[in-house]
Amino acid sequence: MDIPMAAGGQELLVLRPRELRDAEQIIRSVHANRAVVLHTAGACDAEAQRLIDFACGGMEAIGAQVHRIDAETFLFAPPQVCVQLDEELSRQVA
Repeated sequence: MDIPMAAGGQELLVLRPRELRDAEQIIRSVHANRAVVLHTAGACDAEAQRLIDFACGGMEAIGAQVHRIDAETFLFAPPQVCVQLDEELSRQVA
């Protein structure tokens, strides 16, 4: 899945993974300064965990951010994006 970026401005990609290779798209997108929301509902738990682990490793490698929004939703963001979680959500994620 190769998604072109629009000219100018910040972008947010919302993705429901279909295969492990989608982790590569997440890493490439964040490296290109696009934030990604990953929603794993409906995915096999083991495959979803592998994808999340792979994507998190990529985020570590490029110095990007990972925020767990809930049990099935993650935000991957470039380092320059300011992510503010409300107090209640911050407690749930920690």
